[in-house]
Amino acid sequence: MKKWIALLLALVMVFAVTACANNASTPAAADETPAAVEAPAAETPAAETPAAPAEGEALSEEDAEAAREAGTLASDPLTGYEYSDASGLWYYSNYPNYKDFNADGVVKVAFVCKFSGGWFTPKANSLGETVKAAGYEYLFIDANSDEQAWLDGIQNVINQDFDIVVMTPVNTALLPDAMAMLQDAGIAYLTTDDPGSDAYGFYSPHYGLDDYYLFYETGKLAAQKIQDENFLDGVSDDYSNFLFVIADSPAVEAIHKRSQAYYDAITEALPGIPDDRILWLDCGAGLTDDIENKLAPTLQANKGTVDKWIIASGTGSLNIPAFTLIKENGIPMENVIISETCGMSDVCELLENNPDFADRCILVGLASAPSGVGMGNLIIDLVENGTPIPAFTGYDLIPVTGENISEFYDAYYR
Repeated sequence: MKKWIALLLALVMVFAVTACANNASTPAAADETPAAVEAPAAETPAAETPAAPAEGEALSEEDAEAAREAGTLASDPLTGYEYSDASGLWYYSNYPNYKDFNADGVVKVAFVCKFSGGWFTPKANSLGETVKAAGYEYLFIDANSDEQAWLDGIQNVINQDFDIVVMTPVNTALLPDAMAMLQDAGIAYLTTDDPGSDAYGFYSPHYGLDDYYLFYETGKLAAQKIQDENFLDGVSDDYSNFLFVIADSPAVEAIHKRSQAYYDAITEALPGIPDDRILWLDCGAGLTDDIENKLAPTLQANKGTVDKWIIASGTGSLNIPAFTLIKENGIPMENVIISETCGMSDVCELLENNPDFADRCILVGLASAPSGVGMGNLIIDLVENGTPIPAFTGYDLIPVTGENISEFYDAYYR
């Protein structure tokens, strides 16, 4: 009997040991399973080479700068990074990090401008009228050409929890600091008239002049007028009795490329003009006196041998001295083609009161008020529809000639 009991106990112990062994193996297997899953994750190269961000995903400017230099940065306004073919530049709007514009029940828009005056005031007023009509608040800050006052204006709109800021800096060197401040605050921004970049070389979204386009197209219109009128009839084969005069300002041209664009359009349409019949005048700062001081002796020295003239400038100061000097030197108006900007009331008045001169002009009409409306509409579209502000928006081409000078004057400056 005792033997049977001992045998039975032995069998129970064997069973118990076997069961324990089986149970002990279960946790071991469980411990191995996660290790097998985690091992590949540790070897994944994603930590060293971040994948491209998904659409609209925020990407640091440091990473974006590296991607831009490597040629792998994707142009996508929803990420805030966008490339503009028109300007050939990369822009960054900080779009993914903008705050909720309607969070406090009011949308506040500011224009921090370097100064007020004949160009900026109509722009500021039309911007204000446009956004106020949408129910937004609006503030214009005039820095009066003071750099510190301009930066203080940026800080002021941040302190007052504004939502969108339009900037025209006293000095574009101020923009990196201003853009960094606005990015940190989650405030939307764009520049107008004076573009510039942040510390990483990304430009602010910009509403302004595509100068090369405007003056190239104006040059094409001038060339068409030359062809339609047979303007070059009587010009000798060597162009010795013809002169293409460009009243240039290096400071203006370094930024705007207006004279270059006009030159390109004219010489492409009239490829026979010899280089020695194209005269570039260095007119310094491009002010009225600078133009007059260089154009007066040029007309005086050449009026006896030159029968046909093309006179152009991108300074904004050519029209009035050109009109006066052409008459003083007895040059027939019909023998001259004039191209320049038209963006002030005194020029409009000159053209309207002197139709013989206006008939010889193919001008770039610059109107500041429509750009204020355009910026306002972009801001409204951003707030109401979540549409990113475009990287670059250029002014429309408005050719001004004797045929439409009164219409242009009435619409924008009278």
